[in-house]
Amino acid sequence: MAEIDALERGSLRPRPPAETVWRALATSAAEYAALVATSYSAAAAAELLRVDPSRIRHRLAAHTLYGLKTADGWRLPRFQFGANGPLPGLERVLPRLDKELHPLSVTRWMLSPEPDLEIDGRPSSPRDWLLSGGDPAVVAEIASILGQGG
Repeated sequence: MAEIDALERGSLRPRPPAETVWRALATSAAEYAALVATSYSAAAAAELLRVDPSRIRHRLAAHTLYGLKTADGWRLPRFQFGANGPLPGLERVLPRLDKELHPLSVTRWMLSPEPDLEIDGRPSSPRDWLLSGGDPAVVAEIASILGQGG
């Protein structure tokens, strides 16, 4: 509290204006709704992978597929699938992610360029890295750091 008081005495705003906070919350809510809406249901994922839906539930429990539990059941974001099923090596990456990470953080990380994952001299996303045949151990190591502030 002393730090906040000092900032306020110096005419600095230690907290963003309420409008900024509400705008950020609305943006995140819209992104989350879009993520859920575009994700596969467990049944659709089972059909895609040509497995029984119980296999999807087992993989979700083992953290070898990533899912969001909703009131309507499990939703599996599309970022983790390629044309022929789950991304190569994904089962080595997902268990290393902090289980407390928000689904938007996981999605953004999987789809954003990562400086340590270069393809043809340019940073690539973990998704693209895995699709290109890159070593999943490298992505798994980065995943283990995600959410730890480093």
